[in-house]
Amino acid sequence: MFALIKGTVEEKNENSIVVLISGIGFELLVPYPERIEKGKQYSFYIFEQWKEDGVNLFGFIDKKDKELFELLIKKVNGIGAKTALMIFRHMDRENIISAIKKGDFKSFLKIPGIGEKTAKRIVIELGGNIEDYIESPQNDSLKIAKNALISLGYSVESVRAVLKDFDIGEAFTVEEIIKLAIKKLSNV
Repeated sequence: MFALIKGTVEEKNENSIVVLISGIGFELLVPYPERIEKGKQYSFYIFEQWKEDGVNLFGFIDKKDKELFELLIKKVNGIGAKTALMIFRHMDRENIISAIKKGDFKSFLKIPGIGEKTAKRIVIELGGNIEDYIESPQNDSLKIAKNALISLGYSVESVRAVLKDFDIGEAFTVEEIIKLAIKKLSNV
């Protein structure tokens, strides 16, 4: 299984590139071919799709793009790898997440191959929990504290609002984060 490929872009096509690694060319389907320069070296996070007729490799320069791509495929009924790639070709990650958070299914209707039913499914099935899947980097203590506070009955929105004030660089234990967060949540 491939996780990361690093090599020089040997060829650039409309929908794919060929990355040369030690004399072997790997064809990668990429979301933003216009951002990639021929002859330059890149690292790509890989998503493999196994089919009866072969293997497709999808390459992403940004790991968060790959995570969202996988999320679309795994969580949204009716979205396959090629459709997810088409979404990325028409919208960047921030716009996809923003449309999902706002419930704006009409943004997805501009993408060839996506009808109203599928567009609504993307918004509904990924819905308000998109941050739970694609979160900004944070330490494990904040994640554990977030889940604990939610299980105590605090709303997801209020917990996120309070925890965003914590400095990731500071060393807090889970217990300290929870105590401080409860104090702030009690004052709200």
